[in-house]
Amino acid sequence: NMLDIGLGNGFRNKFAIAVALKDNSKSKQLIETLYSATLLIAFSFFLAYSFIHPHLNWYRILNISNFFDENLSQIVYTVFGLFSLQLVLKNILTILLALQKTALNNLINLISSFLALILIIVWSRIGHVGLKEITLIYMLSTIFIDVFFTVFLFSNQLKIYSPRKLKIHRKCFSDIADLGIKFFVIQITTIIMFSSGNFLIAQLYGVSEVVPYNISYRLFSATMSLFTIILAPFWSAYTEAITKNDYSWIKESLGYLIKVYLLFVVGLLAFLLASPIIYDLWLGEKVAIPFSISASFALYVALLAWSGIFAQFLNGVGKVKIQLFIAIFQSLSNIPIAIFLAIFLKMGIVGIILATNINLAISAVILPMQVKRIINKNANGLWNE
Repeated sequence: NMLDIGLGNGFRNKFAIAVALKDNSKSKQLIETLYSATLLIAFSFFLAYSFIHPHLNWYRILNISNFFDENLSQIVYTVFGLFSLQLVLKNILTILLALQKTALNNLINLISSFLALILIIVWSRIGHVGLKEITLIYMLSTIFIDVFFTVFLFSNQLKIYSPRKLKIHRKCFSDIADLGIKFFVIQITTIIMFSSGNFLIAQLYGVSEVVPYNISYRLFSATMSLFTIILAPFWSAYTEAITKNDYSWIKESLGYLIKVYLLFVVGLLAFLLASPIIYDLWLGEKVAIPFSISASFALYVALLAWSGIFAQFLNGVGKVKIQLFIAIFQSLSNIPIAIFLAIFLKMGIVGIILATNINLAISAVILPMQVKRIINKNANGLWNE
């Protein structure tokens, strides 16, 4: 999702500013640049992967037995190919977020997921459903829905911004790339930190142990999704507010989100206490999920949500250099800390989650400090970059 090298997030800020200033010509040029640049990136990415693909052993990379009865290499290649196409088509979602149309963005994602679910259920009734079939249905459903809404929206509500040609406007590209590269590094390093858990567990304890970890992660990530829905519109709203020097609105919004967060934490604790019942209803006796893993992920979500409040503001106003340095440190330190806790302190899977929580605590402390300095207009040096 990050292979647009951060252009989507850089675009989101610059487009929101252009819209706030009612500069329709600049808005349209930004959209033309976004589509042209991501098309070039997607093609280059797929071409590059096509060269290295024959030399990769995905059974070994994912620690899966060679007796797995499907062509895993072919499936991965299909995913990379279809995702290259998605990379371009998902720009419509970025545009909607920049326009603060978060509900429509979420609706499109919901429709894509629901269509995939229905097709998988239907196909399972009439034929064999393996990993290959699930891959094709899942990817093609998203592509179909993105194409439909791209055409529909640019013909209706977004007609004023509808791109007329594929062209990378140099000034627009420079504007979104300067900020976008910073977002890109933050995103890549964050992915390394958040994704390393699955790979570490697979390598240290075997792929079967990924299941309880991933199930608990999915369950508690669902609660984070609810909080993210509340946060999502504020990114571009902060961009508009800072453009108009509306600091009073910014302070009110941050106060509102902190109150929502406190309610969220209460709900999260209730959810944690109810998690054994949820697992039982969901899985029966198929998988046992230790309460320690659930508690670790509850803390993970609490830290992530708290940091998210302040990261959303900093992203919206483009002050992300401190986040950049923190993210680089987190990606470099997470695996060594996880190995130390899991193996040397014999904390197992909980140690791997705890390593991520330790790194998240850094953001949870430093980002609020930076935001406070910016809204009080006394941020200098790195605090204002």
